[in-house]
Parts: sequence; C-alpha cells; structure tokens
Amino acid sequence: MSMERLHPLSAVIRVLSYGVNGFLIPTFLAFVGGNVLGDLVGIELPATDLLVVLAPLGLAVGATYGYLTYRRFSYELTPDTFDIARGVLGRTEREIPIRRIQNVDVQQNVFHQLFDVAVVRIETAGGGATEATLSVVDIDEARAIQRGIRERRARLRESNGADATAAEPTDADATTAGPTDADATTAGPTDAETTAADSVADEPAATADETSRARREDALGEDGAHDDALAHGAEDWNDPAGVWDDEEDYDQLLALRFADLLVLAATNFQLGSLLFILVGFPLAGDVATNVLLAAAEPFGGPASLDPNVVTPDQYFVLGGVAGPLVLVGGYVLSAALAVLEYYEFELGRRGNDLVYERGLLQRYSGSIPTDKIQTLTVRETAPMRWLGYAALDVETAGYAGGGGNAGTQAAVPVATRDRVLDLADDLFAYDDPGLERPPKRARERYAVRYSLVVLAAVAVAYAGAQLYPSFTLWYVPAIALLAVPPAAHLKWAHRGYAVRDDHVVVRTGFWRRRTYVVPYYRLQTVVGSATVFQRRRHLASLVADTASSATLSRSSPTAHDLDADDVDRLQHELRDRLQAHLGGDHADEPPGDHVDGGDGPDDHGGATPTSD
Repeated sequence: MSMERLHPLSAVIRVLSYGVNGFLIPTFLAFVGGNVLGDLVGIELPATDLLVVLAPLGLAVGATYGYLTYRRFSYELTPDTFDIARGVLGRTEREIPIRRIQNVDVQQNVFHQLFDVAVVRIETAGGGATEATLSVVDIDEARAIQRGIRERRARLRESNGADATAAEPTDADATTAGPTDADATTAGPTDAETTAADSVADEPAATADETSRARREDALGEDGAHDDALAHGAEDWNDPAGVWDDEEDYDQLLALRFADLLVLAATNFQLGSLLFILVGFPLAGDVATNVLLAAAEPFGGPASLDPNVVTPDQYFVLGGVAGPLVLVGGYVLSAALAVLEYYEFELGRRGNDLVYERGLLQRYSGSIPTDKIQTLTVRETAPMRWLGYAALDVETAGYAGGGGNAGTQAAVPVATRDRVLDLADDLFAYDDPGLERPPKRARERYAVRYSLVVLAAVAVAYAGAQLYPSFTLWYVPAIALLAVPPAAHLKWAHRGYAVRDDHVVVRTGFWRRRTYVVPYYRLQTVVGSATVFQRRRHLASLVADTASSATLSRSSPTAHDLDADDVDRLQHELRDRLQAHLGGDHADEPPGDHVDGGDGPDDHGGATPTSD
C-alpha cells in the first residue's frame, strides 16, 4: 500500500509549535545579542529594530519547517514490518519488524479527545524508549493500527508454531511404511476424493473460533486488498478498505467498579507526591503557615514563625507536626492521581495479548503480550491486605507504555485478592504457596539494625540539646524503641521464597509487600551475595535476575537473608531447572511464547545462567 500521512491536525500543531520556537529564538537573540554587540564592538543596535526584522523571519522559517516535517513524515503497515519515513534536511527510513513490537500504546489528552485524534507510540521488546511515535492520527486509524499489528503478530506466532510442528516427525511416520506405488493404483478413493470427504466431515465440528481464525488469516495472508490497507473506518470483513471488527475475539477479564476505584484511592500512596507537597508548601504562603501553626498549637507549638520568639522545643514540635501533615497531603494527592490514572480501567484478552484501557484526562489504550512477560508481581500495601485487595504488575523485556515505569505495567491496579491470584494462575500457574521464611537470626539482625537507627536519632537530639540548652525534648525519639520488636518481626514474617515446578516465588516487604513470580525459563542469572554483616550471621541473599528493563530502575527479585548454605543449594537448583526448561521440559510451549524480545528466533535473553 502507499505510505500514509498523519492527521491534518498534526500539521497545524507542528506549524504552531515550530513557529512559536522560531519567533522566540530571534526575540531572545535580539535583546541579548544587541546588548552584547554594543558592549564588545560599540555597535548600537536597538532591540526593537532587530525584533522587527528577525521575529517575523523566525516565525516564517519555523512555521515552514514545521509544515515540512508533517509533509515528510509517512508510515506504512506491511505484513511483516511497520515502516516509517521522516526528515526534512536528512531523510530517515526505518523498518520495525512486527515480531519485535511489544506494545502499541494509544494516548489521548483532553485536547486530543475533543478532536477525536490520538498519539500512537510503538514500543519494542528490549528497547529502553519509544521506538516510533505517530503524533497525531485519527482515533479510528490508531485503533486500526493496534488491531493490525496485533493480528500480524499473532499470524507470525502461529506460523512459527506450524513450522515447528511440521518439522517434527511423528512416531507413526517413523515406524509405519507408506503406501506403495501399486497401492496407489488400486481401486479406492483418490487423494482428492479423500481430502474432500474429510473436509466435508470436519465442517460440522468447526468451532466459531476456528472460523474466525480462518477468516482472519485469509484477510491477513492472502487477500492483498485487506493486507495492504489500514482500516479507514472499516468495520466489516467484506470491506476491502481495511481490517475488520474483532470484538468477537475480545474476552473481558476485569473492569474496575466505583467501589474498586475508591479502594484504590484509599490504599494508593506514591512517594513522589511528597516531593510535590514539599515544593508546593512555600508557594502556598499564609494558608500553609496557618494550617501548620493551628495543628502544632495543641502540642505547645509557637503562635508565629518569627525566629526571634520560637524556642528549640517549639521547632521540634513544628517538625513533628509537619511530618504527618505532609503525609496526609501526599496521601490525598496520590488518591486523586490514582483516580485520574485508572478511571474506567478495563482489562481484557485478545488472542495472546492482554489489552487495557484507562484514564480520565489522559486516556491510555495498549496491550501486554503474554509471551513477553518476564515476571509477575503481586503487589499488596498494608491497607490493601486489611481490605482483602491486591494488585498485579507485569514486567516485560522492553519499555512500558501508558506512563508506566520502565518495563513495568499494572495489569490489575486493584481487585480482590482472589481475583488477582486467579489471573496470576492463568498466566503463570501461580498457586500462592506457603513460603520458606529466613532463619530467625535474620529477625535478630533487623532488631539490631532498627535499634541502632533509633539510638543514633537520640544521640543527634542529645547533641542538639548540648548546643542549645533550651532544647529539653531530646529523649522523645527513644519512644521508637518500643516499635523495634514488632517491626523486626513483621519484616521477617513477610519475607520468604518457594521453589515450584515451573517458577520460583520471592516475597519481601510489609508496608508495600511484593510477591515476585519468576518462571525458570526467564532467568538470566542466579546470584548469591552477602554483606559483611550478613556473613557474621552466616546469611546471604539470592537474586533472580531476568531480562526485564524494570531492573534498571529497581532491584531484581531478591530473597533476603537466607541461610548461606541454602543460597548455595538454591543457586545450583535454579540453574539446573533453567537448563531443564530450556533443554526440553518447556518444549510443550508454543514456539515464540517464551521469547524475551531478542532478535533471535528462539532468544531466551541471550545470557548464560551463572552462580556467583
């Protein structure tokens, strides 16, 4: 098919964007450059005169260049690649293999929703950033691109599976002699007659899914009119202008109810919101000050923030009150962001992909190929556990669209724990096993660590009291020693691991508990590590590293503070299980279903399992 252009609104956006930049740059140079020339060479050039000449010129050049970027940008969806050509002064042409595309993310802000357009971002496995961006296209075109890439990827996967099946001779083929030439000339039905009879006999048994699959493959692989078009408004199988309506293949897995959204708002807390509150506090001015003083007054706080009258004890009270206020503000902000991000969240399945749609002001729509999932994470904050809820994250080998962290997407932002475990079982056969906890001497280590932190805080407060004799509350931090035993026990009780037939399970955290499920065939390395303090208690940690790019932003799944001998044993056991799965025990999985996203046809991440 011919290369397609972006939506005409894209031309308007680019003309305005580049035009404004072209206007601002000479404006800045006119004011700064005129003064510099006057100081250096004594040439007096009034800024207004320069502005009259350069600003319109910059505006015209910028607007023209913006329009050319629109005219010189084109894309095409072929049976095996997604092609992009762009560039004004230098031309760049790219072919992105369909099999490497991991997610086609469709995003709409409020402006886009008004004009029924969207931004399409194409992510590839193993990539650290967006591979291609179409800004903007018609919303129907964006959804058609999603469908087209998803169906082509399914066709390639099924084609690989069929090739692998055809390449393997059956036992009957190896042991049963074929018909002789004489047999072929004896009386009886011919091959054509037998085939026709078999076809007629099989027709009543064909399921709706098989019929749908056949129609889909015909449209993708044989009919050039279907294969070479991008569904410009097509909703029908018989429409040669594009792809079909595949709603019949959609299976809804989860839709957030209003009650679920309230639970998410009540149990969600993002640490980044604290920074926003701290930065915004000075901007709030008198309002924030009055709230802080009113909250501190019952505890002996000052009547004003005048440094000439505030005592050290009153500063201490202000700090003790400001901390909870910041937490409450961050909690409210986190709740609002969660509602905006996951409003009308819906998760479903189309073929081998999980597909999702969410968002209020910023609308996201994308997919998660299940054959690219590296790790499942059952995430439970303490409030979630108390209410019987949990969340499910998936980590993939590439960049995560939809505003997620690198390689991490929330497949289920919140749902009842049983529902989350059912989905985890469906994806990785996870059955929430009983975990092996660290030895009890690890709990003693946590108690010592927490005690030292509290004593250090008391020492700092006492030193402050020596410098400022009017500060008499230096002993207050010692109250935290009462929380050390339960804190150490809870940390120990919520850590552990389990070795299952197909995966290893690692759990850690109390306030934000995470349970990682890592299939053996996803393991890259199995590493044992021990700090100086761990070695004193004959402890070590086991790290199960995968190809997920999420490990760039946070640590890999780690079983902390296990017995050192157990870590050594687990290293060898996990390595052997990985080799067994790669060598044959995992051969029943469809080819390509365990590809990590590398360029090879059967890439398992490109790393050799090691035990350090």
